Amino acid sequence: MAIVKMKRLRLLGMREDKSRLLSILQRLGCVELTELDEEFPQQEVIENSEYESLSLLLPRVRRAIERLKKYDQEKAPAYGQYRKVSSTEAEKILKNEHEFINILNAMDAADLRISEIGAQLLRIQAHRKEYAPWETLTHTPEDFQKSDSCVFICGSVPTRNLAQLEQEFAEISAGFDIVNTSSDNTYIVAAIYRQDEETGLQALERSGFVRQSFSSLGNLSPKEYLNSLDEQEKALEQERATLNASFENFGKDLPRLKSFHDIIMLKFARAEASNKTYNTGSTFFMEGWVPEEDSQKLSEELLSVAPYTVIDLQDPKEDEEPSIKLKNNRFVTAFEPVVEGFSLPSYRGIDPTPVMSAFYMILFAVMLSDAGYGLLMTLALFLFIKIKKIPVRNAKMLYLLIFCGAATVAVGLWFNTAFGISPLPKYSTLFPLDAVNDPLPVMGICLLIGIIHLFAGVFTAAYMDIKRGDWVGAISDQISWLVLLVGLGFLMVPSLKEIGKIMAIVSVVIILLMTGRDKRNPFKRIMSGLGALYGITSWVSDILSYMRLFGMGLATGVIGMVFNILIGMIWNAGFIGKPIAIVLFIVCHLFNLGINALGAYVHACRLQYIEFFGKFYEDGGRPFKPLNMQTRYVSIQSK
Repeated sequence: MAIVKMKRLRLLGMREDKSRLLSILQRLGCVELTELDEEFPQQEVIENSEYESLSLLLPRVRRAIERLKKYDQEKAPAYGQYRKVSSTEAEKILKNEHEFINILNAMDAADLRISEIGAQLLRIQAHRKEYAPWETLTHTPEDFQKSDSCVFICGSVPTRNLAQLEQEFAEISAGFDIVNTSSDNTYIVAAIYRQDEETGLQALERSGFVRQSFSSLGNLSPKEYLNSLDEQEKALEQERATLNASFENFGKDLPRLKSFHDIIMLKFARAEASNKTYNTGSTFFMEGWVPEEDSQKLSEELLSVAPYTVIDLQDPKEDEEPSIKLKNNRFVTAFEPVVEGFSLPSYRGIDPTPVMSAFYMILFAVMLSDAGYGLLMTLALFLFIKIKKIPVRNAKMLYLLIFCGAATVAVGLWFNTAFGISPLPKYSTLFPLDAVNDPLPVMGICLLIGIIHLFAGVFTAAYMDIKRGDWVGAISDQISWLVLLVGLGFLMVPSLKEIGKIMAIVSVVIILLMTGRDKRNPFKRIMSGLGALYGITSWVSDILSYMRLFGMGLATGVIGMVFNILIGMIWNAGFIGKPIAIVLFIVCHLFNLGINALGAYVHACRLQYIEFFGKFYEDGGRPFKPLNMQTRYVSIQSK
């Protein structure tokens, strides 16, 4: 139960075997290929055409699947429950790649045409808005150009200036007809005799006249043009509806498109891995990481296919940081998401999950602290997992909640509470813990849990130092603090006061002299020790932070009690109140379970990350990402 040991893989093979070897690596899923060192000369990419074509094709298929999502009849894969595609079916789909390309081309063409129709409809709306005020005008632009004696001009005038224009036109040979009026503008057709054209135009300009050119009408009147726009819009809307309906036919190919996407996805992963190799005329070279436990099987598989392949497996060098893969038993594996949510450990550090898992379960249970909620959560999730047949590796979080729920049942019984009710009121004396009526014992237990949790972190740090051969560091930086804290605790017990005094003095001396042991100057060494001793204040704050266990547990119980009191009042309201009370009981307690389970999860993570990990954890690891058969929509079965 630890960080999996890695081997540095170096592989030299024949170019003709490269494709088969990459397929084996992908099927086994145990090799993470890495970029080659700078010592390899920059080479021309001679196998990049497939990579480039797949990098363009894959997003197209993904967009098509998203476009057809509303026609999807398949359930989205969850917890690894993918539809299986046999290797024979996968080969058949790959051979018929042209069919899928045709589907993509047809969908792209339809989408392009739909976009064009949308742009045309926007233009139609703009033109309709522009010519709507002239809808009653039945003359064409040519009609206004037929007169030799008059000039006809169409446009709009601010309504407030209409009287001024009418007065000025009365002084010359000019006039106008009103076509339409809006709140701000009046639309007119002005007629000016040619001998007064210049004067009339100046009058129009002074009135704020805006000319309408009718450039889009052609030989149509505004009314005829608006009617034509309606016909165009109707035809375009009908065409767009037909194109959108055509996607329903494409939706029938969605399951095959998903399979095609994932087959291309696996092919693209191999092409991407191929780009991490160094190629000569007849050979290729690659590097990567492989778990030590898989290295023997890997070598046998590769050599069985390509016996002339050279495989070199070495332990990581001191300056190398392999990727991280965690391996734990079923119980501990469920708690790995807590560590992954923070940061993976460094390769030469320690996997905190085995130490942390039991503490996390206890912290969660004390904060939820209701046997009814724990039982409900455990049974519901357990039945869901069994019905769906979900393995631990695919639903770690669900298993984490099951274990935490089981612990909550035990703690809830200890607190004698289920759904905010005492399930055994006659035996309440057997359950002395009562956070509401007698909070001090509960607070003391929460602080004790915190002290044990923090001490476990320090013991883990001491173990890491001892494992590296640094006994001085383990004693000076870790064990001395434990002895000091225990000694200070003994000072409060009269019978242990003398022992506590000796333990505290010895620990303080060790901390003062050894904290700055890397410094030769005695004064600087003592100052470093004094600075370290000041850290005793942080221990106090760390221990007090576990009071949140009491606060969260109290909140769960009090909210449940309040709900029960209110629901009890409704229950006693008569026949009608009873079904309402039952519904409210279910809804209210589900709400209380949900909100407090979420709070317990978050705060349990916080106590691990800040208080526990802060004592020993060395993070910074990067996850192990091998070339594998991982897909998005279906499960491609290998031969």
